[in-house]
Amino acid sequence: MLRALSETHLLAVFDALLALPRAMGDAHVHAGLGIRKLHASGIWEARVGLGLRIVFTLEAELLTLVRVGSHDEIRRFLRQV
Repeated sequence: MLRALSETHLLAVFDALLALPRAMGDAHVHAGLGIRKLHASGIWEARVGLGLRIVFTLEAELLTLVRVGSHDEIRRFLRQV
């Protein structure tokens, strides 16, 4: 999905990824990104603007990008988890 994104969307995804570590400990930033835990296995989601979502895992000091997609694409992905 990343290859299909415009440069503007790629930059927005990159900015959101950089903001995630600080956002996890700051409720105001956290709310802006719409961070929420999606699955008991440790899968989280954050918003990138209105149309994109980032799915990631978070372990101690490691944040791993799992998927980037629209709301519907992420819902389909989560059905497979």
